[in-house]
Amino acid sequence: MICIQEKNESRPYSKYLRFSTILPAEKLYTEDGIRKINAFLLEFEATGLACISEKIACWINDHRQGFPTGVAIWLPTNNCIRRLVSKKEQIHVAQRVGFNVLPTYLIDKDLRSVQGIPLHSFPLCLRPSEPTKIKPSFKVLYFSCRRKLIEWVKRIDLIERPIVAQPFISGPNMVVHGARTLSGDTIGLQAFLAERKLEGLTLTIKPTNLSKDLSTKCIEFTNQFKVTGNYHFDFLIDEVTRTVYFLELNSRFGGTTAKVYACGYDEPSLALQAYGIVNGKRQNMRNVTASSRQALLKYLYFTLRGNLTPLDYPTEPGPVRFTKTLYGLLTYRDDVFNFRDLKGSLALYLGNFKTRFA
Repeated sequence: MICIQEKNESRPYSKYLRFSTILPAEKLYTEDGIRKINAFLLEFEATGLACISEKIACWINDHRQGFPTGVAIWLPTNNCIRRLVSKKEQIHVAQRVGFNVLPTYLIDKDLRSVQGIPLHSFPLCLRPSEPTKIKPSFKVLYFSCRRKLIEWVKRIDLIERPIVAQPFISGPNMVVHGARTLSGDTIGLQAFLAERKLEGLTLTIKPTNLSKDLSTKCIEFTNQFKVTGNYHFDFLIDEVTRTVYFLELNSRFGGTTAKVYACGYDEPSLALQAYGIVNGKRQNMRNVTASSRQALLKYLYFTLRGNLTPLDYPTEPGPVRFTKTLYGLLTYRDDVFNFRDLKGSLALYLGNFKTRFA
């Protein structure tokens, strides 16, 4: 592993991690950074290279000719990545393949982009097209009215890529993980239901059935972009009408990767299979609910403080939320903690604590 590390971050540790190096964050996207990666690839005798960020993927692709002979690049093409980064392009293709898509507005620093949003579309849910292009960055935001949205846009420092705004719909999310091979075959398509959310993001997840209709549209969507490797779709389910709305696709590992792995979905293996590195194997799905105990404790704290918002789904009385969260702490499968790797688990938790409070 090549670990990109900020100065206040701890070095990763795991009994399964036998060989690694640190790439200081300031060397990212530099020639010195490429040289350090090259040296590690040669020392490790690597046969391939992949990453977990679209921007880093484009940087690696741009330098693929300079990597050691025999090191394959297990990444989508830059053309595919750059098309997928555009949420506007994703929405256009989603409509073309037949997904349900909510009314979508693109927000920038020009307040006319906000003033043009119809009042009946509020409250709004905002997601960045590319988090690194927004300062301060965020993942999901909720605005009940135009006035509050305008005040926020005036305060924000930078919007290099438009922010996607859609009417807020209360309901669980559905995440569909899969992979597409170099020859264009779809493998490992599996749906998961996010029944509980914290700050608009997945808090709990469990395997669920994927309809034939939605499966066909997912495959066609990835074919349109010529995606290779692993990916995951994010959908929103209206809790009243049960309509499934397309939100986005990410052609990388993501926030739900560890959780679905805890459910028996081996996404890293599928990523390698997509590039012909390993043979296909059956996914041994478990009928369990996976979560993060760190996130559950945060959810519990927010519940006690009364700090939850409409983004924290489902809306329930405080005592009900409190009781269900305690139940989850005792019964849900954690997405990180592993008795076979106690030092690795504790190293991650302590590293997160240090990063947050240092």
